[in-house]
Amino acid sequence: MKYIEVGVIAFMVSYILTPYMARVGKKQNMIDMPGHRKIHEEAIPNLGGIVIFFGFLLSLLFVVQIEGQIKALLIGGVIILLLGVVDDIVDLSPKHKFIIQMVPALIVIIYNSDLINSFIVNQLKIFDLLGYLLYPILIFWIVGVTNAINLIDGLDGLACGISLIALVTFLILGLRQNLEALSLISIALAGSILAFLKFNFYPAKIFLGDSGSTFAGFMLASIGALWVLNSGNAFFILIPIIILALPIVDTLFAIWRRYRGHYPIFQADKGHLHHRLLTRGIAHKNVVFILWGISAICSVIALVLAL
Repeated sequence: MKYIEVGVIAFMVSYILTPYMARVGKKQNMIDMPGHRKIHEEAIPNLGGIVIFFGFLLSLLFVVQIEGQIKALLIGGVIILLLGVVDDIVDLSPKHKFIIQMVPALIVIIYNSDLINSFIVNQLKIFDLLGYLLYPILIFWIVGVTNAINLIDGLDGLACGISLIALVTFLILGLRQNLEALSLISIALAGSILAFLKFNFYPAKIFLGDSGSTFAGFMLASIGALWVLNSGNAFFILIPIIILALPIVDTLFAIWRRYRGHYPIFQADKGHLHHRLLTRGIAHKNVVFILWGISAICSVIALVLAL
């Protein structure tokens, strides 16, 4: 019953708040302007991150106590959200964003250091001291996935749908292992994103913005990492990678493409998978449905391997 309450409250808060924030965004000129590398042709409010966060937060506040892993993820999530809001306003340099994004990643890791140490000792003991490389790997994972969801947020509803599919998958895995905190976080964020998706799907009335896409990415990365650590199975390291394979592969190809073309790695372009499908004449909605389908297939594969 607790899970249903959290999901319903998150959905209702997000559904009610989204139209209001869309109007606020237009009035306060907090909008995403059209550009040569963007698909939309008119200014769209980009306050989606605030909507999703409040739906997520209020659903948890009404139903559960904010403590333990939930508290650590909320603290980290607030930092990511505020960083994204600032970036939406003043367009921070990628280097500064990466450095600041390490702070919430470290908060999650430090809070769960006992869990990480236990996983290293019990599951990675064959690597001896090299097992402690898991710490920097986790930082790289959290920061990397945070930005991967941000990079794939190029079409109306695309990042929301991919995040929603991944969250439902993590919810199933969390319930399977009786991981209450991770399951509550998953359903709270899923409920909030599901309601927001109605307004974010093509033609979008409001965008996630960097605040929304990086917040969703940070939560997905953290949930995936903590699920693996709680599983006590080194093989399960592959599961979150498979679930989030589409944004991860798209990001890796973007880095390789820019490196090979002698462009700055952080320079935005129109070479992402969704851009390539659009140039083949596939309609905007159909591209989104295709990529949602790929994400769903990846999640099914992950569930089969894990369950």
